[in-house]
Amino acid sequence: MNASQVQQTPGLAGMGPRLTVIIVNYNGWPDVLQLVSALVAEPEFGSGELQVVVVDNASPDPIPERLRLYPSSGLRLLVRPDNGGFAVGVNAGWRLARSDWLLVLNPDVEIASGLICQVIERIDGQPCKPPGIVGFALKNPDGSTQGSVGVFPSLWRTITEQFIPRSRRKYQAGWRIQSGPVDWVTGACMLVNSRMMADLGGMDEDFFLYHEEVAFSRSAQDRGWRVEYDAGVQVIHRHPLQNRAVSPKMRVIIRHSKLLYFRKHLPGWQFLGLSWIVTIESAARGLMAWVLGRAEEGRAWRTIRDMTRRLRAGASVRGREALQLAEAIEVARPDRAGVGINPYKGLDRIAAKRREPVPMCPPADCENRPA
Repeated sequence: MNASQVQQTPGLAGMGPRLTVIIVNYNGWPDVLQLVSALVAEPEFGSGELQVVVVDNASPDPIPERLRLYPSSGLRLLVRPDNGGFAVGVNAGWRLARSDWLLVLNPDVEIASGLICQVIERIDGQPCKPPGIVGFALKNPDGSTQGSVGVFPSLWRTITEQFIPRSRRKYQAGWRIQSGPVDWVTGACMLVNSRMMADLGGMDEDFFLYHEEVAFSRSAQDRGWRVEYDAGVQVIHRHPLQNRAVSPKMRVIIRHSKLLYFRKHLPGWQFLGLSWIVTIESAARGLMAWVLGRAEEGRAWRTIRDMTRRLRAGASVRGREALQLAEAIEVARPDRAGVGINPYKGLDRIAAKRREPVPMCPPADCENRPA
């Protein structure tokens, strides 16, 4: 389902929970269990002010039975038939939400006791015209500041940021960040106004991963919604992408997202400029990978080059297809990537076919489960 088809959430009626936490998972059940346990321990969960929605994007590992023991009125588990990406997962969670505000959290986020109270106080303190998106401060496990706010990309910025360490490339330096209006905030911990979601029709599902929150913030501001940062609310984010090595598979997805953002949100000449830069980069780095005997890396750069050419020619390469292209690299069959290729190794073929997601509930409540 495309973002344009997303329906307005019942939470807009002002009934039910004050806040819905949305957790999008792919094969990270231990992290999900830890985060859900912390959320359930918050008094707002017991009082009904907090709803938790876990959206699983077709993880190969089985669902922990422990998640089924929580009351379905407070925790909803939605199992999707395929891995549509972060935006798809957030939109699916929003459709199940029953609150005016959504708190999107990565599974590998750690929260301190009292966080939900802080967020609800932030909601209650909003002005007459509330913002559309509010980002909160991220910390590394050692307590140091983690990048969580950035400025909108441009061709010039993309060129100059290559001289900045990758851990700081996408984000503004911590000392430059202050509470108040910002260009965009990371999706690892993001408070979202449900009315703005309805106005936008959800997040852009053409993005699979990376840059979707940048596009989300850009679209919000284009529709007149404010994007803000609040340093007073903090969480720990254990495994941010910028602190991890980039695999060949992830490199394809990252390049796709950057190119897609430029094509959708910047002048055509900037997209063309970036596309030719990526084409030259993929040719040079791909050749070096083959010389060094790094076959998978070489296939990744060849895939990036071909994908860039298709985007430059006006073809549509959406998030799911980018994932298929990236997955095909690992099985050495990039020529077969596309519609009909099952990228989910270890999953049953039937489970990979597109169908409507099925909400899961405790056995005692299954007779009341939505059809």
